[in-house]
Amino acid sequence: MKPSLHRAGPARYLVPFVAALIGIGPLSIDAYLPALPAMAAALGSDIAAANVTVSTYLVGYAVGQLFGGPISDQIGRMRVAIGGLALFTVASLVIVLAGSMAQVQVLRAVQAVGGGFATVVAMAMIRDSYPPAEAARRYPLVMLILLGAPLFAPAIGAGLLHVGWESIFVLLAIYAVVIAVLFPLVGETVKETVRWPRLGAIVPQYLAVLTHRVGGRLLPLRYVFTQGLVTAVTMIFITNSAFIYLEHYAVGSDRFVLYFGANIVVMMAFSFATSRLVGRVAPFVLFRTGRAVQFVMLLALTLLVLWDDPPTRWFTPMLALGIGASGMIGPSVSALYLSMFDRLAGSASSLLATASFVFGGFLGAVSSYLHDGTLRPAMLTMLGAVVIANLVALGIPRPVADH
Repeated sequence: MKPSLHRAGPARYLVPFVAALIGIGPLSIDAYLPALPAMAAALGSDIAAANVTVSTYLVGYAVGQLFGGPISDQIGRMRVAIGGLALFTVASLVIVLAGSMAQVQVLRAVQAVGGGFATVVAMAMIRDSYPPAEAARRYPLVMLILLGAPLFAPAIGAGLLHVGWESIFVLLAIYAVVIAVLFPLVGETVKETVRWPRLGAIVPQYLAVLTHRVGGRLLPLRYVFTQGLVTAVTMIFITNSAFIYLEHYAVGSDRFVLYFGANIVVMMAFSFATSRLVGRVAPFVLFRTGRAVQFVMLLALTLLVLWDDPPTRWFTPMLALGIGASGMIGPSVSALYLSMFDRLAGSASSLLATASFVFGGFLGAVSSYLHDGTLRPAMLTMLGAVVIANLVALGIPRPVADH
């Protein structure tokens, strides 16, 4: 093991850079959502097949994060991220040349593997660079900054759609190249690295995270399942958003940006509130409060959808509150969960992120499979995820330090 190019202290632009790095994920999904109907038409397919490209991206993203995190614990965050950005760039450009929706589905998975390698290191970089208490204050700020990506991404995609859906993927490739070029300015955050990854050590690293006990209990594992299911709610919405607003409510591609953005604005509000409250309110209390808001909103909205077809003036704000609450849940989970790890922060972060995209990809595909032309399959799948998440979270005690 050799010393890395670890800086004496965090670079002053570490937090915005990490947010920009994570932003590859939402940009890769949200920017092309307004283009799904146009892509389907251009490639001789339908909206259901186009929606599958979202699910294949989520699965590929999970695979990239699954391997990227533990490898970054060994060889450093920067090498893993830049390798992932290179793969992401190449796949994005090849998608432009795709001749069928089946090809796009496969290429989106490849693109996502690169994106997963690149972004999984982000939260671990924060954990590397700050002590747990300070890191807890940084996570909401990262979340707040990166949420600007899904807020503006659909508008960017809708604008580029006038040039052609292919231009969206060209933009994604350019974005990845810029991030790769800027990475050396931040530098490596792992103190000691090895030159070559030891792939045989990946499974033991994950086993160490999965079997890690706090107070004799497998609490980290409960956080992984809870966060995975909570995040899946957003993924299910994203998978179905084109149908919900472009087909069911027929709002048009220009207004789609506003309806989609409502969820992001509310999520940003929750993230901002969390960043202001951390230090005065225990992360566990914020974690529990966010879950309660999400459960109540999605339960009420699902019942409303089962009873009748609600107008957008009811559907949109209730859904935005249900999805937006994850802006409080996510940073709180990161603070509580990653504080349990040090050297294996990359593996721990990878497992948390992988669970989110595995659950999101699977449940998004389930909602697409159950598609019947109504809002019911999407809402019932979201509610199911939230119910299970809360049942798992009931077994997580409040940390002793919070009492």
